[in-house]
Amino acid sequence: MIQEKNTTPQKISIDEILKKSFFYWKSTLGFQAMVTLLYFGIIIFTGLQLFYYYFGDTATMFTPELVSDTKKFMAKINEIISSENGSYFQIIMALIKASLFPLNIGLFKIFSLIDENKKPQLSDIFDGFNGSQFFKFWGYAIFWNMMFQIGINFFLLPGILWVLMTLFVGPLLYYTPMRMFEAIQLSTKVVFGNWALILPCAIVAFLFSYSGFIVFFIGFLFTFPFWNALIYTLFKKFFNIKFV
Repeated sequence: MIQEKNTTPQKISIDEILKKSFFYWKSTLGFQAMVTLLYFGIIIFTGLQLFYYYFGDTATMFTPELVSDTKKFMAKINEIISSENGSYFQIIMALIKASLFPLNIGLFKIFSLIDENKKPQLSDIFDGFNGSQFFKFWGYAIFWNMMFQIGINFFLLPGILWVLMTLFVGPLLYYTPMRMFEAIQLSTKVVFGNWALILPCAIVAFLFSYSGFIVFFIGFLFTFPFWNALIYTLFKKFFNIKFV
């Protein structure tokens, strides 16, 4: 795959971007539900196993009286998380979450196949796990999460800006031979140069992605990955992708 940079595309409307994003989303609902199930299924399962491994003895402390008192409950959670075992728990969970980042890459692959009028297969979801590619995406996801946590925990706004700045890093790493910091630099340049278009689209995508919680939570399986459809649509508008 070869990618040509095009940071000054023709006039693009928000309506056009959102319509195309919804097209990719509607065309891949089954794949997106599978990605969401895999991601949260693995996170919840491993999280519970790690919780009982590191905090099994403290689980009895969560009595009904404690759970009903929000302040005391959160204080107890913070106490556990601040412990040595709590640090181990957070580190391992962060590594597990980062290892699942390639599932997003799989959705990009599926969107590309749709553009090529090819039929996606379930195995395409795991395209980001192939060979050394996995370690490239995993390393980036670890770095991304670390920077995001710093931004959110201490400043909030920098964390949000970090999300926007790195909007195109995933597809850049997938479709090009770029290295991580080069991709971050280019993504930041394109986002800041086109913020009037990208910011409203990102807000709509965020709201829609999490709107599934309203529909008895089940809707979340389908709406959560909409963010990837938007990223792919914007990426195609700002970068000319050629498949060879």
